[in-house]
Amino acid sequence: MTRKEMTNERAQSDVRINSAERGGIGRSQIESLFKTHYTEMYHLALTLLFDEAESKDVVSEVFSNLLSGSSVVRTDNARAFLLASVRHRCLNVLQHKQVQERFARLLTEDTDTLVSDNIVEEQIQMEELMYYVRENLSAMEQNVFRLRYLREMTCQEVAEALNVSRQTVHTHLKQSVEKIRKFFNSSEKQYDD
Repeated sequence: MTRKEMTNERAQSDVRINSAERGGIGRSQIESLFKTHYTEMYHLALTLLFDEAESKDVVSEVFSNLLSGSSVVRTDNARAFLLASVRHRCLNVLQHKQVQERFARLLTEDTDTLVSDNIVEEQIQMEELMYYVRENLSAMEQNVFRLRYLREMTCQEVAEALNVSRQTVHTHLKQSVEKIRKFFNSSEKQYDD
């Protein structure tokens, strides 16, 4: 189709819209507008949205609104009306995306807060554990526990550091862990009740 033919077709579609405004626009007039202006409307949407599928959806919605009667052509220039409709719909889509992005950021911030709350909770539990170790374990059990779990020494290294046998380290570790486990299990039951 030549440029002159496209200009004539657009002018004819403008006339069809003007006559349709008086008596309502029909499906055949909308199909004619679709054939004439779709490509230009799609390219405008693509320029604004950078997404082919969304651009097609926007143009389809504009024509769907015309078909349903929820959009009324109020101008002598159908092309300008249709392009303005696409532009406004694209702006609505972009605004909706911004709201979604803000919500996602807030959700991420909430997640960060939850993570930091977990860290605080872990610190509190560690303080409770260390208080229990200081108050309820024997001096040997405390030394074995600290070297093994806080300094992350092997059982052999703990035995050498304390100048005891490896079996003695195992015995004290087992006793310490059993005492700690009983205490924390009974504490959790109190919190649950």
